[in-house]
Amino acid sequence: MAAPSNKMWPRKKATKSGHEDIPVEKEDLTLDPDTAHPDLEISADGKEVKCGSFKKNVISSPSQFDTANCVVARQSFSSGRHYWEVFVGQKPHWNLGIVSERADRRGRLIQKTSGSCEVCAEGYWLIGYNKEKAGKPYRAFDTNQMPFDCSPHPETIGVYLDYTSGEVTFYNPDDPDNLIPLYSFYNVAFKNAPVYPFFDPCWHDNGGNAQPLKIL
Repeated sequence: MAAPSNKMWPRKKATKSGHEDIPVEKEDLTLDPDTAHPDLEISADGKEVKCGSFKKNVISSPSQFDTANCVVARQSFSSGRHYWEVFVGQKPHWNLGIVSERADRRGRLIQKTSGSCEVCAEGYWLIGYNKEKAGKPYRAFDTNQMPFDCSPHPETIGVYLDYTSGEVTFYNPDDPDNLIPLYSFYNVAFKNAPVYPFFDPCWHDNGGNAQPLKIL
């Protein structure tokens, strides 16, 4: 695992609009246990999350995920530029990104349509990895799914948010001197609603996907 960096310079070649040559300080995020699905286990420092083996007796609230194994950060953003990193390692199934405060957290996050396509709930901008998906295991979701190529396989995912311009870009920052852009959402309509960093370690798969997601 590469040593975590405290700053990043989003590469101009990785965006359509270009960025100012001003470094973005890496956010110090912590997970919000009050939003976590009852199956999730969050570390004491709020930096790691994994799917546990036993469901906790948690009182549901509108802010809590009741079906999808997800959690959001305590921090939210409604302006400016932000960046954070998540260590995924060799975990075979995960989803990461951002979610609007207005998005529904009840029910399934990703569902299959009658045509066997996968669609994501509205108000989520995510990328995900599923090793069992033959050919292109990486997918982006903002309602519809979009497979994309990704090589080499990153052990860390960097998430860059420019709220004002409506951009969400995901990076492979394993080499801190050469950030590799993976996928970007442009012209996103956040509709003045705060957005939260989003983490989905997915089901533990009887131990096959028990590795945690870790905020760096």
